[in-house]
This record gives sequence, structure tokens and C-alpha cells, in this order.
Amino acid sequence: MSDEIRADVFGEEESADSASTGFDVSPKAPREMGSRKGNKVVAVGALVVAAVVLGLVVFNGLNDASMFYYNVDEAVARKPELGEKRFRMQGNVIDGSIKEADGGVTFKIAYGDQVVDVENRGNPPELFSSEIPVIIEGSFVGDEFHSDEIIIRHDNNYDEEHPERIDKAKQDATHRTESKG
Repeated sequence: MSDEIRADVFGEEESADSASTGFDVSPKAPREMGSRKGNKVVAVGALVVAAVVLGLVVFNGLNDASMFYYNVDEAVARKPELGEKRFRMQGNVIDGSIKEADGGVTFKIAYGDQVVDVENRGNPPELFSSEIPVIIEGSFVGDEFHSDEIIIRHDNNYDEEHPERIDKAKQDATHRTESKG
């Protein structure tokens, strides 16, 4: 742009310094922040990422809440299939098998014709004792079940609704001793 045109447009002449260095200080039109198409792609991408994250959170929450449990005999039968996967196992604590261990307790749990040695890390619930049905959460490590959660699964309503299970639990727990297990 010549000095005459610059003077007409801007009302002043170009400085001698800018003319000699070839540095253009004339104002430019503002750049567009991005095309509408580009903005839509970014917005859709952000929504997809948010939906995937939300889906994972919901899936993990529902998966934990609906973790199925197996009776001891079912878990032993499915041991090759279960491998070292985490699951819940239901059974009856064998009388005389509870021993305090470093950082938890060990005990034997039975249901049907199967008995499994359990190593539980952490403090068991207050009501934990022999001859009651429990659900333990963890996984098989070799022939032993390593657990980090014990859930006591009986109250008066449970007893009234499932008398056959209570009878079975009492039979399993009282007819087995640690030496027979």
C-alpha cells in the first residue's frame, strides 16, 4: 500500500521506520474462529466422549450391584470357567474352622457336598460366626478362595421365608468339623 493511499485511508502517513524495514503494520480483517462444520465436529465428538464415559460408569455400577453369587458346590464345579475372576460365593461357615490370621480370618465354608478354605482380608462383620449362611466376595487362588468382603445374609424375615435353607445351613455347619472338612 502506497504512502498516499495509507494517508487517505488512515489519515496519517506511514512512519519512516516501517517503510524502511518492510514491516507491514496495516490492520487485518479479524480471522474467523473456525468454520461451522468444524465447530459441529468438535461438539459431536465431545458428546460422544461424554456418552461413552457415562455408559462406562453406569455399566460398572450395575455390574457391581448385580454381581451374581454361586453356592459353594456350584462355584467348585465352575472353577475352571471362573478362573481368577471376582465373584460372590454363598455357603455356611463350618463350626470350629474360624481362625484369626494376620490381617483377617481364615475359615471353611460349605454348601452341598463341597467345602472350600477361605482366607479373608480385613475385619469380618460383628455377627460373623459359625453355623450361619454368609456370602463372601473374592476369587479363587489355587484351591483356596481369597475374600475381602463377608456379608451376613440372614435375619428373621429370611429365616421365615427360607426355612429349608436355614435347615440346610445348620446341617452343613454342624455335621462337618474342621478335621472332617
